[in-house]
Amino acid sequence: MRPGWKAGPLGIFGICAAVAVFSFCSWKGGLPKEPEVVNSLMMRLVRVEPGSFQMGASGNPLPLALTDGKPNRQLGDFDEHPAHRSTITRPFYMAIHEVTNAQYEQFDPSHRELRGKLGFSKEDDEAVVFVSWHDAVRFCEWLSLREGRPYRLPTEAEWEYAARAGTLGPFHSGDSLPESFLKNPIRSWFPRPDRSSPTEIVSLTVGQTPANAWGLHDMHGNVEEWCYDWYGPYPGEAQVDPVGRDSGDFRVTRGGSHSTELYYLRSSNRSGTLPEDRSWLIGFRVVMGELPPTAPLPVEPPPPHQLQVSQSAPDGSASPSPDRPYFRGPLRYVNIPEESQGPLFSKHNHDPAIAECPNGDLLAVWYSCESEPGRELSLAASRLRYGGQEWEQASLFWDAPDRNDHAPALWFDGRGTLYHFGGLSAAATWGNLAMLMRTSRDNGASWSKARLIAPEHTTGQMPVESVFQTREGVIVVPVDLYGGDSGLWLSRDEGATWAPAGGAIRGIHAGVVQLADGRLMALGRGKAIDGKMPMSLSSDLGKSWTHQASPFPILGGGQRLAFTRLKEGPLLLVSFGRKLSIRDASRRQRPVSGMFAALSLDEGVTWPYMRLVSDDGPAREIETMDGHQVTMSRSSAEPVGYLSITQTDDSLIHVISSRQYYSFNLAWLKTPAPAARRPSSPSGRRLSRKTRLASRASGEDFRDEGRWRFESNNADSSKAIAIARGIFALSTKDGQQFRLRDNQSDSFGALQSERGFSAEIRAQVLSSKEGRRGVDLELYDGLGSRYAITITRNGVYWYEGPILGTSYLDFDGYTRLVEGVDNSGRMHTFRVAVREDRTAQIYRDGRLIGSRRFEYRTPREPYLAWGADENVRARVGEVSYDLQGPFRP
Repeated sequence: MRPGWKAGPLGIFGICAAVAVFSFCSWKGGLPKEPEVVNSLMMRLVRVEPGSFQMGASGNPLPLALTDGKPNRQLGDFDEHPAHRSTITRPFYMAIHEVTNAQYEQFDPSHRELRGKLGFSKEDDEAVVFVSWHDAVRFCEWLSLREGRPYRLPTEAEWEYAARAGTLGPFHSGDSLPESFLKNPIRSWFPRPDRSSPTEIVSLTVGQTPANAWGLHDMHGNVEEWCYDWYGPYPGEAQVDPVGRDSGDFRVTRGGSHSTELYYLRSSNRSGTLPEDRSWLIGFRVVMGELPPTAPLPVEPPPPHQLQVSQSAPDGSASPSPDRPYFRGPLRYVNIPEESQGPLFSKHNHDPAIAECPNGDLLAVWYSCESEPGRELSLAASRLRYGGQEWEQASLFWDAPDRNDHAPALWFDGRGTLYHFGGLSAAATWGNLAMLMRTSRDNGASWSKARLIAPEHTTGQMPVESVFQTREGVIVVPVDLYGGDSGLWLSRDEGATWAPAGGAIRGIHAGVVQLADGRLMALGRGKAIDGKMPMSLSSDLGKSWTHQASPFPILGGGQRLAFTRLKEGPLLLVSFGRKLSIRDASRRQRPVSGMFAALSLDEGVTWPYMRLVSDDGPAREIETMDGHQVTMSRSSAEPVGYLSITQTDDSLIHVISSRQYYSFNLAWLKTPAPAARRPSSPSGRRLSRKTRLASRASGEDFRDEGRWRFESNNADSSKAIAIARGIFALSTKDGQQFRLRDNQSDSFGALQSERGFSAEIRAQVLSSKEGRRGVDLELYDGLGSRYAITITRNGVYWYEGPILGTSYLDFDGYTRLVEGVDNSGRMHTFRVAVREDRTAQIYRDGRLIGSRRFEYRTPREPYLAWGADENVRARVGEVSYDLQGPFRP
């Protein structure tokens, strides 16, 4: 028994005298027969009789209010299937409430120091939180000794049986829950350093919701509850007294909690986490009764990428000569069947990591999800076997159920050990990550159980794929800090213990290397210095940093660089840029755009070698993130993606983006790119004419929140517009726009890009500031293609700037279509007609003023948006669109 644990002041004999419901002093062995008992901690427990029930999701479509229209939710989560008959053969008693602070602290008085942590669970009668599975088990063992009766956690089957209380629907109350169950039912709450008094803090007082038919309170929401079982897939056949799997990574939690979407509070929903995890979401309740003697199910078989893994060293037969330029790619490594809805998802795959295995294989991992903040997010993996030509179909790498498993990083230490670093969310989002580490000594065929090396769920612990070991033996894991910076976590004892370095690298998603003089150099995204990517330098292993401009372009949304030192000595950066200037084989400078590689031979002082990461073939469409189509040629490469890099023992360099794999060597990097072919400009071919587009909106139409929506950082629509005779008088601030974004059959969200589409705006720009945007019109097709113009008093401009994760675009990213025209004297009509080849023809009052190819932007649903820059005064008469094709006025 742990020192300091002792019975509370009431004691068992005081309870025997005081409690009339049942006297524990009369127990002679075995379970009591009464329908309800009360124990020495004043816990009320109800008897649950044996029976059978259908465990898991029913297979019937869930109500729209639960699914939010998401396809992966229509029939419940993948791990709720197959539904199967489960039989409970023994009665047991279950506590009608979750264990409270007052009850738990009779076992562990030191837990009182955690009351109110992050604002949650301050009072005696609130559910205890910040307890691990091990804590909950030890409490049950302590209570068993105190009472002389067997207390334990419920099995997962017992929990669902009791929660359903004979019902079949999503909740014991039917298709939804009464209002009292919904405690801050948002996607997720997480602690942020800038939040001094969170408004989302809710009471966790037990017993405030209606009991189910068997007398149990708070089975949906309040706090998640630890169960006995190791988590694993359901079997396909009926089960009798199931106790889960024989082992695993995660212990099951059930019931959902506060700060959680209604979907995750359902009776059949399954969650889980590492048994040592503690958070503000998880508590437990106890049952009284012996654990069923059933043998657990065997451990789930390994996924395909862990099967038939060679343990032999590579023989060198598959390695090209390092003296001749070598390039391979693009080769798709994200191979997930279409319409996959869990545990891997075909919709969004991103944030990869790659490492060499000691046997010469390459292992890639990345996250897979419907949406990045979602609880469904899991980690996928694929293997490129040594000498193989294709990456294998993806399989599951790691998936804490209903936790956002964000930000994987892989590292091979060169001495036989692979490391996996990752973030374990308390629930959804990437803002509350604890950091974990696993290792493999057999080329990724098996992995150690995860260990939380930074166990607090907080900001500043999202690993970045740039792990390395310094010459002094310190393992360095870059992480994203809160506020747009990066930092380092360090281990000086081969991963046994970890601590933050303390300093801040400018920019997120930083790549870090050690220089020859021992200093660290880092390059990050965002937080530009003089319009360039920031460079940070540290002479004290990350405790402090100085910052300066690098020679490289800044990165935006959907982009992450890769930075490493090659075995041959040079520094290599792979990143993204637009209108970069490279010197090709003709010895002339020419512009290129997209993913590039830059090489430094003097520790980052100069970068004399630069070229696109492209096969330099003829222009053609390739897939980038999530299957979006982009153009690869001698002058263009992938414009977006998170990058990861490794160099194998044969000196080949391997780079993956969010979709594709590339391999090349140092000789290729040092070889000038081929000379450019004669550039082709988008054609201004003659389109069919259509004077009036099919769908039009004006005046009061823009106040219809069902179709058009005013989006703003700082005001509402009534302060931005005034309507006079059906015409808008517009005076907005930056960060405001009207947006049409829905999936109705006749709305813009239903566009089919392969047939083309058109949109136009009638506007009179009364005043706009020099060098700033005017009235904006922006179209996005949902497939990575953006078409955006801005109209000033005397010009029209096309956006071809940085790939941003926002629609509020900087004027510096626009190029001229036409200048020296008067857009202020009267209304003019501006049309963007998008052809099936993703070329836009732009018209002013029926005259073609330019043709431009699409510009890539990060994934979103289709939308049409219009607005204006700050201090613009304009009149907007009508915004219209047509999905039947590209039409000239």
